[in-house]
Amino acid sequence: MPPKIKVMKYTLVITDSQDQESFDRGLPYEKFLLGQQNASAPLELQSNGVTVHPDTCVARIEPIHIHAARDHLVLTSTQILDIQAAEADALFDSVKDIFAEMSTVTHRSMPHKWFIESQALQTLSTVSTTQAEGRNIDHWMPSDTSIEGVARQWRKWQNEIQMIWFNHPVNEARQAEGMLSINSVWISGNGKLADITPDERLLQAKQWHSADGCLSLLASHLKKSHVTSLNDLSCGDAISLLSASDPASQLAWQQACEALINHHIKVIELVDFPEGQERTRTITIEQLPKKGFALWKKPVIGALQDMLRS
Repeated sequence: MPPKIKVMKYTLVITDSQDQESFDRGLPYEKFLLGQQNASAPLELQSNGVTVHPDTCVARIEPIHIHAARDHLVLTSTQILDIQAAEADALFDSVKDIFAEMSTVTHRSMPHKWFIESQALQTLSTVSTTQAEGRNIDHWMPSDTSIEGVARQWRKWQNEIQMIWFNHPVNEARQAEGMLSINSVWISGNGKLADITPDERLLQAKQWHSADGCLSLLASHLKKSHVTSLNDLSCGDAISLLSASDPASQLAWQQACEALINHHIKVIELVDFPEGQERTRTITIEQLPKKGFALWKKPVIGALQDMLRS
């Protein structure tokens, strides 16, 4: 049989959607990058210079602020807390015995993110603060998968930490200065490096393009060529991961269409996640709109948003 001819293509992955949001646990693009387990914690810990064994379960613990709405609790964005190292040290010292119950190894290289090694927490289903923030946390709390009782144990530890931090001197000082208190912790990203199963299109691409932090960590882990600027992107056999609200997404779409029109690539693969479900469309030069009906008219480049709405 003759060898298969490789078709040069460019894949554009839009990480979010303006359609109705999904209540699936885990953001769709996180699963696209890492697989169903979404084991981002060991990947991030490894990027901090810590040697992580492929079969060691790591979980991310973030000090957070939860505020009460009328009939539920809401997770506040972690980006606005501005936790200082001295505050983090004092808060951790007050609950270190609880952390010793969770794990024998705790890594605290950053004030706002702590990591624990714990095989016992491997079966928890968790979601990132990115997905849970600004929302009723009831649906997004850790839940059991294959072993019952693990989520209940986590909530016990979380409640104990909340009680100790309620009137902690760090929080009294923060509130006196008009800052939000650090009144709870959030667990996410738990899993092993061996759990990471990127989408096959990522593995096949020669170059990755995105400013997304998780993609950057994954590229480093898998030793993939990775760029953050469109100026460094070559569309052939490349993949971009961009938000629909990022102006770079329209520029990437335009650059890809120009490469298609000029026959530098044969196919654009457009991936998005309306209502949390993956949708993939394959676009060839014949599918680009033309001005007028004459066959010789050159294709024109439409707006990416129009394509996503179609």
